Amino acid sequence: MLLIDKYAYRSRWVGVPPIYKGGLYLLSLLLALTLPVVYQWGLWSLLTGLTCIGGRIPLRQYLRWLRLPVGFVLLSIMAMVLTYHPSPDGLIISLPVADGFVGVSRELWGMAEQTLMRCLCSMAATCCFVVSTPFNQCIRLLKATRLPLVVIEQVLLTYRFIFILIEEAHAIFTAQTLRFGYIRYRHWLKSLALLAGMLLQRVLLRHQQMKASLAVKLYQGEFF
Repeated sequence: MLLIDKYAYRSRWVGVPPIYKGGLYLLSLLLALTLPVVYQWGLWSLLTGLTCIGGRIPLRQYLRWLRLPVGFVLLSIMAMVLTYHPSPDGLIISLPVADGFVGVSRELWGMAEQTLMRCLCSMAATCCFVVSTPFNQCIRLLKATRLPLVVIEQVLLTYRFIFILIEEAHAIFTAQTLRFGYIRYRHWLKSLALLAGMLLQRVLLRHQQMKASLAVKLYQGEFF
């Protein structure tokens, strides 16, 4: 079980009907995309508090989860605000390069701040929903929205194969580590390539085993 699933099953909001949590999630996303920046700070703080208190999650753990997506957002923001001008006028910070200046555009700074807060609030809303809604409740919510069964089954299979990938990758990595497969850079590259190849073979084998088990249980093309 993934760490985020453990928090979801022990959340204070686990007993709340998933339709309510789904509605709150959609409302949070709507507010994240429409509120002014000043109010988005308050929305982010509220969602963070609900996530940490409701999910019994330490703030440090919550911020650790956000590091990777926030890093991608910050790189996008940097690409948004950096520009090249023949003169430093209109640049908050400028650096002379060749015949012009590279710096942070004053005109795009407000748009970048708004984009950053929208992304942060959207991520906070998603985390709040995920850590309070176990996967079985997510499936019930998807069924309640009358989505095609094939879409729900794809979600279910994808979720299942995440665990298969993690399990097989961990087993192969542990075996390689015990044989000093990552002790040197050259060995590290070779072991990583072997891990990728073996992982593909093991996942395909597990897929065949799953198909065989479903055939034994007279699987008719639908899980529900």
